[in-house]
Amino acid sequence: MLDSVRLVPLDRFNWERVLDIRLQPVQEAFVPSILYSLAQAKFENLFPYGIEWEGQMVGFLMYGEFQGICWISRIIIDKEYQSRYIGSSALTLLLQQLKTKPSCKEVRTSFDSANEAARFFFERHLFAPINPDVEGEWVAVWQGK
Repeated sequence: MLDSVRLVPLDRFNWERVLDIRLQPVQEAFVPSILYSLAQAKFENLFPYGIEWEGQMVGFLMYGEFQGICWISRIIIDKEYQSRYIGSSALTLLLQQLKTKPSCKEVRTSFDSANEAARFFFERHLFAPINPDVEGEWVAVWQGK
């Protein structure tokens, strides 16, 4: 699976390809829209990527770097392509990239404490919670380096 998934840096030529990505209705409450995320990337130190699978743009991923910590802030897979390990492959590719960056001393993510799917997803990828539920959100650190 990993060889058929690509992370594509988004730029002025390809950013619109991710706008048709849709989540399951129950998932929409947990993440901001992709359009909002792209605007956020322009004003914060965030790096947006499209996730391609077999040549199709099927997902969106974004991370940022803040004082030696790389924060994974979005992983979104279109509802028609979920449960195919595309998100797992994309996260694996990103983690491989981040662990080679000298500026990235630690990798973290956060997610809504009610988002059980996100918790299981990140736990499967060696993320461990480092705080109690604070204002409805968990912060987790990657233990895989």
